Amino acid sequence: MLSESIKESLREDFNKSLKDNVEVVFRRANNDLSKKVETLLKEVSSLSDKIKLTISDKLNCYDYPCISFKKEDKEIGIKYMGNIDGGEFKTFIDSIKLVSSGEVELEDRTLDFIKEIDKPVNIKVFITLSCGWCPPAVLKCYNFALASDFIETTAIECFSFPNFANKYSVITVPKIVINDKEELIGYKTENEILGAILSSIS
Repeated sequence: MLSESIKESLREDFNKSLKDNVEVVFRRANNDLSKKVETLLKEVSSLSDKIKLTISDKLNCYDYPCISFKKEDKEIGIKYMGNIDGGEFKTFIDSIKLVSSGEVELEDRTLDFIKEIDKPVNIKVFITLSCGWCPPAVLKCYNFALASDFIETTAIECFSFPNFANKYSVITVPKIVINDKEELIGYKTENEILGAILSSIS
């Protein structure tokens, strides 16, 4: 699926940027999309010794195909459902690098608030492959999940799961739903997301 030039570029990128080992966990469904995603995951994981691909039927997600990330056998709370074409392919690559580095890209003030969270926070980010604001929204919410064991973020590619998107009345993307209580539409700042998280558990 990936051209040789893209593979070489990714190989060089991973060699420079990956710090710790990352396990990419994939649970497939019995459909063509799962086969496509699995093929792509195998190609990407073959480009670095620090990326391990695990096919598992024990991964819990809203629907499948679904990708999750682990580091040192620990669930990170970062998941992705659907196709990883378009802009979301770069998001997937950036997610690997984010988990590998462990360096949370959030302001100190935000981290201080996150440290006080002691209740589960579930973030759903509804996206489409052609949405320019979706990749940064996903990565921002992934950073929140990386910063706290209480926060889990799942990105959901709407065209692969239209019924799920309809359930949450998704018309405009990105749409962020937090604990099924707070909703944010469009790209939001770190502070706006933090405010919605705190409101959802108050």
